Formats: sequence, structure tokens, C-alpha cells
Amino acid sequence: MGGVVAGVGVAAPRTDPLIWQVALAAIALAALGFVDDLRSMSVAPRLLAQLVLGAVAGWVVRAEPLWLALGAVVIALSVNCVNFMDGINGITALTIALWGASGMVAATRHEAPVLFAICAVTAAAAIAFLPANAPMARLFLGDVGSYLFGGLVGVGILVGIDSHVDLALLLAPLAVYAADTSFTLLRRVRRRQALLSAHRDHVYQRLVWVRGHSHVAVAGAVTLVSLAIVSSWALFPAPVASVVTALLLLAYLSAPRLDALGTQRAERERDVRA
Repeated sequence: MGGVVAGVGVAAPRTDPLIWQVALAAIALAALGFVDDLRSMSVAPRLLAQLVLGAVAGWVVRAEPLWLALGAVVIALSVNCVNFMDGINGITALTIALWGASGMVAATRHEAPVLFAICAVTAAAAIAFLPANAPMARLFLGDVGSYLFGGLVGVGILVGIDSHVDLALLLAPLAVYAADTSFTLLRRVRRRQALLSAHRDHVYQRLVWVRGHSHVAVAGAVTLVSLAIVSSWALFPAPVASVVTALLLLAYLSAPRLDALGTQRAERERDVRA
């Protein structure tokens, strides 16, 4: 968090005071995560606090009633999505670094200095945290870190919408996170499992804990898929990029099953040779 504050302090004189205001919203979310780390808040007050802080962030970006609702939704989704997906070493630091880099490209294309500063600070913080979290974790984000990164992503998206940047470049790095979270929640609903209880049902978790792949391998694979999605939106027309994105996400979501089928086939071939 200190690095984020320092980065914003360097960037603020060269941009707009808005960067301090949105950064404070992200820091307030990190403080909420810190309280949650210490006291394990129940779902209702935690979600209410996220919605309120999100509404404040939306109002700060644009003082219009609609932006109260937009901010509440965007912030709550981004914070919880990052929090849900931060379950193995390196995955969030790599994903957030990619988001920051992609956002910097979008901000440069559309001359959006506040967005550029937010994305640059976020990417720098993620890269600085990565060596402590992967390949062997000495530190973990916890709720305080995942809320901070989720909050920065959320306010970045709000600023991007207000700046009329290419939202595809802001959202593409988060496609795997959004797809994995949505798929897992739907899977648990279908199985009539408690949505908020601790589990290891996410695709990335199944690849690690069920299929036996390393944290670094799975985090790297998620990053490569995300990078391919970002590249498709940067290089191709929207219809082509949409098809590429859908195929890549389908491959990712199917990875545990495909990996299991591959293992079974290899075992059968080995038995035949024996």
C-alpha cells in the first residue's frame, strides 16, 4: 500500500487531482480488507461497505446519480473477483501487472493521463509484490492486498469509462478471472453447494490441487491466456477478437477435464506397451 501511495504522490502533480481521490477510494477498500483479515467480517456488512465505497468512487469520477450505481457495481465486482481468484502463488500479481500494462496502452491511445497514472502505479505495485509471492510465497496478499488491487482495477475501469477509452483493452486482461469466477459460481449453484463457503472449485485450483500442476505453471498459463486475449483485442477487429477470446476461455475452462483425459490416455498407452 505504501508503494501505491508513493506512486500516486509522484504522479499527482503531473496529472489531475482526481488520481488522489480515486486512489483514496482504493486505499479505503484495502482498509476494509485489513479489517476483514483481522476479524473475518460476515458477508452482509462486508458487501454493504464495498457497495458504499464503490458508490463514493463512482460519484468522485462523475458526480451524477447513475454513477453512484455504476461505481457500486463495478467496485464490488472487481474486488470480489480478484479476491476469489487470489488462491495460488503469483496469479494475481501477474494478472494485475498485465492489466496495468494493457490499461497504459489504452490510456496512451486516448490521451487519458489519470488512467495512465492509475494503471502505471498498479502495475508497478504488482510487479514489486511478485518476487515475494512467487515461485515460493513469503508473503500473501490476503484480503487487504486483493481488495487494494481490486479497488485499483475498479476505479481504473470507472476512469476509463469516463475518459471514453477502448474498454476492451481494460477488460480483456480480466477475462479469465471473470470467466473462472462465473463458471465456478454457476457450477456450485447447479450442485446446490454453498456459494460463500471455502472451496477449491475454481479452474485454477483444480489444476493445482486435483491435477497436481505447480502454482507457477498454472499462474503462468493463466497469464499467457490473458495475454493472448489482450493481444487479440489490440490487433484484430472486434468480431475476430471475440471469437478468439471465446475459444481461449473455453479451452481454459475445459483444462482440468482435458488434462485428466490426456493423463488417462497416456496411462492406457503405457499399459499397452507394458
